[in-house]
Amino acid sequence: MKEVIFTGIATALYTPITNGEIDYEEFERLIEFQLRFGVAALVFLGTTGEAATISDEERKSIITFAVKRVKGKVPMIIGCGSNSTKRAAELTLQAKTLGADCSLGVTPYYNKCSQDGLVAHYSEIEKQAAFPQIVYNVPSRTGVDASPETYGRLSELKSVVGIKEANPNPEKLAETFSALNDNIPVYSGADEANRTFYSLGAKGAISVLSNIIPSIISDDYYNFKFFSEKNSKADNPVISELSKLVFSEVNPIPLKGLIKKIRKRGYELRLPLTEQNEKTQEYIYSEFNRILKEYNLKAEV
Repeated sequence: MKEVIFTGIATALYTPITNGEIDYEEFERLIEFQLRFGVAALVFLGTTGEAATISDEERKSIITFAVKRVKGKVPMIIGCGSNSTKRAAELTLQAKTLGADCSLGVTPYYNKCSQDGLVAHYSEIEKQAAFPQIVYNVPSRTGVDASPETYGRLSELKSVVGIKEANPNPEKLAETFSALNDNIPVYSGADEANRTFYSLGAKGAISVLSNIIPSIISDDYYNFKFFSEKNSKADNPVISELSKLVFSEVNPIPLKGLIKKIRKRGYELRLPLTEQNEKTQEYIYSEFNRILKEYNLKAEV
């Protein structure tokens, strides 16, 4: 297997926005909070980070800020996806230049490419940037689903060091792990299916839920890994129930609704994303607290 960027849980961080601007004070708190709870890596400017509505100037500022705050304590992974290969390569090179450790590249969306096109896309990024990249497959958003055979081809690229798979179809997952033959790690990109991934050999997860319950998500991975004979392969009920709340609408809308109730700042969304109504936010917050209380857990935000 190639050198592994991380094992365990990487948090796909939300981007704190207050009064329409990046809230760097809240961002610093969020980074320190994640480091304190021992996550294995941090992902900036991904889907949860609302990268699509972050300006180029803000993007550079966020990466520079994060590099200074993380200080090499955990790997920093930067979302660099685009449906333009040229643009994706430029973003990847920027992440490299500014001091990140790895890129996260979503499969090209909208102008849907073939499986050969996917291989050509990541090959060209490697040629232009020469920087570690994790391939991010999320067909529910992109309309493109990388096949197990394509993963096998991508694993032969020197720069491809992992797969974030957000399609939890069990049959496809089994074929994917077989095609990769442990050459590169697979990470769960679907919190509700983390244990399915772990049972097949995933090296961890890139998690949305760990924004608010990092130790619970991390403990679930390590408990399953080291005590799997004592754990059912069935999903962790806490994670399953919380996933239903946090993914009840398009991510990160419900997550930021929870942040609004808990933190009172940094919760703003950028159009075209809009807040849930107050009644829905109250319901999700109430259910969040009920679930934690039921399982004798505490919120970690």
